[in-house]
Amino acid sequence: MTRGFVAATITLLIGFSLLRAEREQSQESPLVQLIFPKEFGKPTLPIDNKLTKERISLGEKLFHDTILSIDGTVSCAACHVEEFAFSDDVDLSRGFEGRLGKRNSPPIFNLAWKNHFFWDGRARTVRDQVLQPIQDHLEMAANLNQVLYRLTRRKSYREDFKKAYGPGEITSEMLSLALENYLLTIVSGDSKFDQSLEKKVKLDPLEDEGRRLFFTSHESGGAGCSECHSGPHFSDFTFRNNGLRPAPDLNDLGRNQVTGKEKDKFLFSTPSLRNIAITSPYMHDGRFKNLTEVIEHYNTALHQTPTLDPALKKQGLQLKAAEKKALLAFLQALTDPQFVEAAK
Repeated sequence: MTRGFVAATITLLIGFSLLRAEREQSQESPLVQLIFPKEFGKPTLPIDNKLTKERISLGEKLFHDTILSIDGTVSCAACHVEEFAFSDDVDLSRGFEGRLGKRNSPPIFNLAWKNHFFWDGRARTVRDQVLQPIQDHLEMAANLNQVLYRLTRRKSYREDFKKAYGPGEITSEMLSLALENYLLTIVSGDSKFDQSLEKKVKLDPLEDEGRRLFFTSHESGGAGCSECHSGPHFSDFTFRNNGLRPAPDLNDLGRNQVTGKEKDKFLFSTPSLRNIAITSPYMHDGRFKNLTEVIEHYNTALHQTPTLDPALKKQGLQLKAAEKKALLAFLQALTDPQFVEAAK
């Protein structure tokens, strides 16, 4: 028997086993179909962690449970609040014993279309991301073995994990998969702007002027916002230096802290602008309290560094008062009221 034949046989058997396991899982737990606007395109969903009612329910329960923190006082939901589109309303996150974090908590939605997580992109998948805050000494400060021990001692969690992932001990991998399953189902895509594209409503004149400014380049008389905040998610999912003066007390080098590359200094993930009106404060360090301050930042001279994004004008946009008002109105039209209401 040749090595090639053996390898092919093993591959076939593994494939058959995975297929059979998936069928058995599907028979016991029908798969949940993710509902989203067609403009979003195909989401990236893990083939080894299919969405099921049991897994989603377990992940949601874990997300809101303080059992994941060292002293049982902090949950994931403490920094990702539903009414703020799963973001926070403070500049820097507060964790265990009120410890001050180093960055603002970003909103959580449409994660199935993202290719990196955290402001510096240090996690590539949701399952890689979810365990880090649990263990971070400024956030939940827990030891994973201790967390797993607590979960195992609770009968309800033993039963929930068994329903979701089958019999066996509760592991850190299963914990991350359950949280991933839930987080991937948080979808937002029904703002007034979206409804206007479907001809269900019309933007008012001020919002429509803001829309024109947003999608028109600066050279053509607009604000050029869509050069970075592009596509159906209002983000190109890249890393950029947007001209912020570094906060001396934080010493945050952004993406550079992950790659070590000079060209990545002060680069941060480009956030989605969906639901932006309800996710204040803004920027990676929460320095701006409202959208008026954000617009003013881009409207005036930006802080000059070698890595300043070339898409930004060094002298600022220099928009007139009426134009700034219109741009603000359009940004407010990106709020998805149904999503916010359903999340409460």
